Amino acid sequence: MPFDTQDGVAPALQAYVCTDKGAATARAVLTESGQVAKAIHGGGLSGAARLLSGPSAMKCVLAEMGQINLAMACECVEELARAGIDVIVLGTADDLATYRALRQAGARDYFCLPADASDILAATTAPAAAGPAPVPAPAAPAPETLQGLTIGVIGCKGGTGASLLAQNLAALAAAPKGANRSTALVDADLEFGTQAIDLDRDETRGLFDALRAPDRVDNTFIGATMDQISDTLSLYSGQVRGDQTAAAYEPGIAALLPRLRAGFDTVIADMPRGLVLRQPDVIGTLDRLVLVLPAGFAGVNAASRLLGQIRADHPDLPVLAVLSEIRKDAGLRPKDIAKTLDMPLTATLPCCAPALARAHKAAKPLVTLQPRAPWARAVRTVFEAATKPAGAASALRKPRKRLFG
Repeated sequence: MPFDTQDGVAPALQAYVCTDKGAATARAVLTESGQVAKAIHGGGLSGAARLLSGPSAMKCVLAEMGQINLAMACECVEELARAGIDVIVLGTADDLATYRALRQAGARDYFCLPADASDILAATTAPAAAGPAPVPAPAAPAPETLQGLTIGVIGCKGGTGASLLAQNLAALAAAPKGANRSTALVDADLEFGTQAIDLDRDETRGLFDALRAPDRVDNTFIGATMDQISDTLSLYSGQVRGDQTAAAYEPGIAALLPRLRAGFDTVIADMPRGLVLRQPDVIGTLDRLVLVLPAGFAGVNAASRLLGQIRADHPDLPVLAVLSEIRKDAGLRPKDIAKTLDMPLTATLPCCAPALARAHKAAKPLVTLQPRAPWARAVRTVFEAATKPAGAASALRKPRKRLFG
């Protein structure tokens, strides 16, 4: 048999390596998974493809590329994928082209050596990148509380991951095995929005046509101008060019969001904080608002200012405060932040740099790439809170000034 067994049962993970560094990494992974070193073989990725391309009980293979070129490596991955085997590839090339080519060929993941055993082991439970998708079970009827929701996401300071959160909320809302809602992701940062870039998509220039004449937006217009990322997820994302100015188009956002709500079950708007000050009417189009803030004085101060204006104009809008640990700042305690804002923190987005870096390289939302990562679990908490019935959402009271006068 092409792999070792114990008591006639195929080990959950086999490793095929061709260098000492690859073997050391494989041993670390197998040790952490509780398996024995006898599951390590020579031959690398090409050897695994040669030995396992036929019928096999093997489910997952950790294979080192070695000296073969990228095209041959992709062919090997495709052979193993056709045999129903998930492949995690180890290599020495640390570039985006290699990563995406192997993922598109069907690899579950790719790691540049040296790699962390925990990250590799976590990838064994992540969804595969390619290959025929299983036919999903019929979705249960969606609860009415999710119908036509528009959720805005605002970062109270740059670098908190608000755009990442918006992207992942949209992916979660649209996921066939999740909420399975028809979802629109709108990048309302017309100057520096990066949703299209982060998802490796072309900018949707139709966004500016929609903002110029929002009254024209209907299902036909949406189908012609939005980028359909999947059957359930559509995107508007573009940056002003040449003699265009964001100020000329931003007034159309408040008119566009209600139009999109009529065509989608869920609309997620990634909104720059300055937009709220320049176009306060936008807030009135939202059903929920998510404020993302770091544990620092400046972030909490900005959150207090935003909440003050929002409360004055829209006292009944449910607002969710989300703490981001992507940037530590002053490291204020969550309970002090909640006391200052006079509202609970809905969730904490933990520092999860390696997982987020892999999601960026793959141009995939983290909730899709590593759904069990702590950051992805926090996103689900935010989504569940944001999609509760309005009566269940915590009412936002006037913020007390405890840290800032």
